[in-house]
Amino acid sequence: MGLVVRCESEECIAKYQACEEDKESNEHEEHKTQEENKNGNEESKTQKKLPARSLLGLSKPKALEDILQCTGNRPWLGPKGREKGACPYPPRFLERLASNLYFPKIASSILIPPFSDPIRRIIDDSHNWCFLTSGLTEGGEPDDIRLRHFAELNRLDLNRLRKVVRQKLRGEGLSTTHEPVERYRHSEYRALLEAQTRPDEEFVTRHPNMTDYEADTRSFFDKIVLVEKLAETRVLIGFSRINSPLSPDFERDNLCPLSRKPQQWLPGVRVYGEGIFLKLNERAVQEWFQNIDQRYNSIRQNLKHTYDKLNRTPRPLSPRFFLLHTLAHVLIRRLTYECGYGTASLRERLYCSEDSKHPMSGLLIYTAAGDSKGTMGGLVEQGKPGRLEPLLMRALEDSLWCSADPLCVESHGQGIDSLNLAACHACCLLPETCCEEGNRLLDRVALVGRPENRRLGYFSRIINQIL
Repeated sequence: MGLVVRCESEECIAKYQACEEDKESNEHEEHKTQEENKNGNEESKTQKKLPARSLLGLSKPKALEDILQCTGNRPWLGPKGREKGACPYPPRFLERLASNLYFPKIASSILIPPFSDPIRRIIDDSHNWCFLTSGLTEGGEPDDIRLRHFAELNRLDLNRLRKVVRQKLRGEGLSTTHEPVERYRHSEYRALLEAQTRPDEEFVTRHPNMTDYEADTRSFFDKIVLVEKLAETRVLIGFSRINSPLSPDFERDNLCPLSRKPQQWLPGVRVYGEGIFLKLNERAVQEWFQNIDQRYNSIRQNLKHTYDKLNRTPRPLSPRFFLLHTLAHVLIRRLTYECGYGTASLRERLYCSEDSKHPMSGLLIYTAAGDSKGTMGGLVEQGKPGRLEPLLMRALEDSLWCSADPLCVESHGQGIDSLNLAACHACCLLPETCCEEGNRLLDRVALVGRPENRRLGYFSRIINQIL
C-alpha cells in the first residue's frame, strides 16, 4: 500500500507548473515538426510529378539567358580574379572535356641576328651587362679597358664583343611600341634572305647557287635558303573559349588574360631545329594572278562574316596567301615520307604581304620539336639541288587527285567556317600543331588547277609535263 504525501508549499507548486509548461512546449514542437515533414513530403511528391525538361538546345548561345547570370568569376586568376562590374553576356553551356573549351593563343618568333649571336646571350646577363656599362664614356661608348678584361676572362673576340655591346646600347632590333605581325615577320624575312651568319650562332643559313637547280624550279622560285640551325621562341599570351584565334598575330583582343595586371614576362619555351625557306618568283606570281584572282571572292565573304561575329575587321586576303599556305601543306605531307620526321614534328611559317613597304612572298618549313625528333637531321638535305626537284614533283602529283574528288575539287566552301575550297583531310589538312591558320584558307587548285583548266594552278607548266 503506497503512501502519497501532498505538499502545498509555494516552491513545490512553482516547480510543478514549470514542468507542465515544458511538456506542453515539447508537444507543440513535435506537432509542428510533423506538420513540416508532411508538407515537405507533399511538395516533393508534387515536384516528382512535374514533367522533365528537355535539354535540346541547351548549347545554344542564349539558352541560359533567363535562367543564370554570369558572375564574372575568373578562377584561373585566383580569389581576386572576379571582373569589376556586371558581365553583359549570358553564360554558355559547355561539356567539361569539350574541344572548344580552351584555345591557347601562342605567339612565336625566330631568333635572328643580332640576337642569335652567342655573345649577345652572355652580355644579356644582368651582372655582365652592369659590369660592361658601368664605365661608359661621355659619348656613350663602352669603356675599352672593361671590354678587354671581359673578353680575356670569357675568351671572346674583342672586336665582336665591342660590336655587340654597341648594338645593344643603340637598341638595334628593339621596339618599344606594338608592331603589326607583317612588320615583325618582315625582319625575319629579310634575315632569311640577307643575313650573314656564323657557325657558332643560333641562326645559321646557307644559300645554294640557284643555277644548280633545274630550270623549272628556278622559274617558280627566286631564292632557296637552307636553314641549318634555328631557334624558335614560343610564348603563351592568352586563351579563348568557344571561338579559336583567327590569325597568328600578337593581338590580345577577345582573349582571356593570364594575370590580373600586365606583366613584363610571359610563359614560354625555346626550341631548336632546322628548315627550308622558299621565296616565290614575283613575275610568275603576277602572271598567275590574272587567271585566279576572282576565285576567292566567296572565301573573302565567309571570312568577313566570321570576323563580324567577333566585332573585328577582317585582314586582307590575296591569292598569294592561298598559294603559299597550300604549298606548305602539300610539301609537309610529302616530307614525312622523304626525311623521316613525323607530320606533327614539322611546322609552317608563312611570309605573305602585299604591302609595298614590306613585301613578302615566302614560306619556311621547319622542325622545332622539343624532343629528339627535332634534332634528327635530314630536312635540310631535302632542300639541296637534286633533291628538292623530285620532292616538289611528288608533292604536286599527290595534289592532282583526292579520294573525295569530285566533291573536294568542286567545293565552294568547306571546313571550319567554310574557309577552304579544294582542301580536305584526304589531300591537304595537317595536324593542328603544324598549321598557323588552324587548317583554314587552303585550296589545292592554286597549285595544280582544275581538270578542265590547269591554268588556274601556279605550277601548271609542271602539271602539264606530269600529265
